[in-house]
Amino acid sequence: MEFKKVNLVYFSATDVSKKYAQAMGKALETEVVEYNFTKPENRDPAKAPAFGKDDLVIIALPIYGGRIPTVCLEYVEALKGDETPCVVVGTYGNRHYDDAVVEMEDMMNAQGFVVVGGAAVIGRHSFSDQIAGHRPDAADLEGAAEFIKLVVAKEGKKLPEGTIPGARPYKEKGGAPNTLLPATSDACIGCMVCADNCPNGVISMDDPKLFAKDASFCLKCNSCVVKCPVGAKEFTQEAFKKTQEFCINAFGSPDKENLYWL
Repeated sequence: MEFKKVNLVYFSATDVSKKYAQAMGKALETEVVEYNFTKPENRDPAKAPAFGKDDLVIIALPIYGGRIPTVCLEYVEALKGDETPCVVVGTYGNRHYDDAVVEMEDMMNAQGFVVVGGAAVIGRHSFSDQIAGHRPDAADLEGAAEFIKLVVAKEGKKLPEGTIPGARPYKEKGGAPNTLLPATSDACIGCMVCADNCPNGVISMDDPKLFAKDASFCLKCNSCVVKCPVGAKEFTQEAFKKTQEFCINAFGSPDKENLYWL
């Protein structure tokens, strides 16, 4: 099947979803257009694109607690398809994808897309580089590239219902509002990389040690921690450290395999 354009739609605080989406787009010899809606200014639902029958959409989203993050929903639900072939890709930190990928499948099918492929793929856990810290590696990205070629070769056939594992109704989203914010050490050089990349605009654009919003807006995505060039950002609270230790012990190893559905 030939496509006019390959459209990469992704939310990617620490670049995992971005890397997988770009690997898939690069594998296809056609025009690639990217819609990176990670930053708040790029998430206006009124500006969400519409796609046609001769487009291919690859949508890659992180999985938080087995579901699609609430921060993604308004923009994703504003996307419009016209029997547009779509591949849904959920990225997660080596615990489990639970119901997130089937949730993506349902959302996209409901909005005029035809889901023709799905994936649950591993990337560095946002809480620690001791959990899949090297993922995605070269083999992961090569596998993603081979997968998308197989999707295209199947001529746009819709995935049969039940192909992607997951429960309906989906598992409930849990947890009270976040109360933690990252600390900034004296190593900070004021480069503003953290503030510029914060998916919810929590870090002040005037001073990276200050906050523009309260902790309930912080996703604990660790974009600021991962992307700081001098290691000046960290969640130092005991509650976070305990959660981090639990995650490392519970699913720090072995690394899971990427899963693809055609």
